[in-house]
Amino acid sequence: MSAKTIRVAMIGVGGVCAQVHYPGFSRIPGVNIVGICDPDASLRKIRCKEWRIGASFGDVDELLLEIKPDAVVIATPNCTHKSLILKAFASGSHVLCEKPLGMNLQETKEILEVAQKTQLRHMTAFTYRFVPAMNYIRHLVRTGALGEIRHARFQRLQDWGERAIGWRQYYQQAGSGELGDMGIHRIDFAEDLLGPISSLCAHTKQWATRELTKSGKPCPPQDVEDWVAWIAQFENGATGVFEMGKLTKGFGPRGDHDQAELNGTEASVVYQLHNPHQILFSSRGKTYQPRPVPDEFLKQLDSPRNPMEGDKLVCFRYDQAWEFIRAIREDRECIPSFYHGMRAQAVADAILEAADSRKWVYVKN
Repeated sequence: MSAKTIRVAMIGVGGVCAQVHYPGFSRIPGVNIVGICDPDASLRKIRCKEWRIGASFGDVDELLLEIKPDAVVIATPNCTHKSLILKAFASGSHVLCEKPLGMNLQETKEILEVAQKTQLRHMTAFTYRFVPAMNYIRHLVRTGALGEIRHARFQRLQDWGERAIGWRQYYQQAGSGELGDMGIHRIDFAEDLLGPISSLCAHTKQWATRELTKSGKPCPPQDVEDWVAWIAQFENGATGVFEMGKLTKGFGPRGDHDQAELNGTEASVVYQLHNPHQILFSSRGKTYQPRPVPDEFLKQLDSPRNPMEGDKLVCFRYDQAWEFIRAIREDRECIPSFYHGMRAQAVADAILEAADSRKWVYVKN
């Protein structure tokens, strides 16, 4: 692996960048965070002080021209992803971009086509692939410990309340609501575990108008879904049942839950995000029993992260940065790449089509 120092710039330095991207990259030896870009000047000032960064820009063209980073991290509203990605590639930068990669399948395909013509690394920020319990379940599936997977269930239930949630509540900025925010993560790790989804039926609901900000000021109403559910047929014959909601209380200790259940011919397994270092496992005919995640699945290979330190619901996300940097140094594809971002968007577009038409829809290949 090359030991070359990699110079990284952060584009969009809001909550996701502060919680996930900056702490992930800042702990990797041989990585320098050399600049930030955000349209909010007051936020840039705060981040520069917190992170001790001197180069701060309100315009991405200036950042790319003056800093010339080796790689960029894009954590901005979905409607900006395509233009920022194309500018970064044109400047010669590797790109890690938040999900969803684009606003729709066509846009995402165009992004992927450009990416594949470069010699640059590209990664979609499907963070939940790096949960230790998910690492272990992936191993159990691929080694045949569960037998043939017949059925799977995926849920992400949260209660965000009915006040405004910023750009995520507007179609023109987000492309969709709960589907593009939380649902697309579950599409990705479901396909990672079980292979491509071939067809599906779906339903969506918008319950809240969200016409008031958290401080009580009026704002334009929401125009995207709060809740989405779909039944999917996988190419391997398995059936998946999915449900995601932003006004749906979960049973985890923080009032939400993120859960996946896989039922095979030999055994069943459950992932619960609030227990990231544990799974529930059951052989056929027996009840579920907790099983700790073995040490080799607690983090990515050679990751500088100590899996026993910090908030276990947050710190696993730092391995995403490690995978991106390793792929650059090893000159190989990132996992997950922009291809996986495109695949997830193909399924997401099919979900919206199925919900609108009230028909079973085939996923575009």
